[in-house]
Amino acid sequence: MKIRRNALLRGAVDVLILYSDTRGLDEGRALCRGRSRAPGSAFAYSLLFRALELWQGARELPEAAIDARGKPFFPERPDWHFSLSHTRGFVLAAVSASPVGADVQLRDGRGERLAERLMSEREREDFDFYELWSLRESLYKLTGEGGLRDMRFERRGGLIVPPKAGAFCRVYADIPGCAAAAASCAEPLPERLIRVEGEKICT
Repeated sequence: MKIRRNALLRGAVDVLILYSDTRGLDEGRALCRGRSRAPGSAFAYSLLFRALELWQGARELPEAAIDARGKPFFPERPDWHFSLSHTRGFVLAAVSASPVGADVQLRDGRGERLAERLMSEREREDFDFYELWSLRESLYKLTGEGGLRDMRFERRGGLIVPPKAGAFCRVYADIPGCAAAAASCAEPLPERLIRVEGEKICT
């Protein structure tokens, strides 16, 4: 991580995405307080602090606020964009020099029952349910536009084509038992996620 941090602090990377496995950890020990009562919120903000520390050398987590569409942001650092996601046992944090959306979905078996109803025939050929839903969530977090059920994605020549002109999307299989995705209007999105040990986001 030290090598990556040095590169990042020189401005070599615009988007950084981290994840942690929080299974078996006590959220009461999280480094930072949560911003909601939802389980995983404190872990997500603690991972965000680690992401900002790695990306910008931050020594503390800036105070967050919520904009008109419910997206968290840093009023004092409008140039630091971020997106958070948590699912049972895992948290994800993306930080970027431009707006970004990121999402993680646990492969819990429910998606297979929903695929036919919530995916087009083309989407079922190009993605599994969890990949597609994480793509939809990440694009919505990026733009705040559209309904999740109505978004249509496809692959062309190995590239993911989202329903938003100028957006770039990527799916990730780095997290055990999960699908993850990110969306940005600025390339490039990282090829891999960075794992942070769960104890690193705890006191």
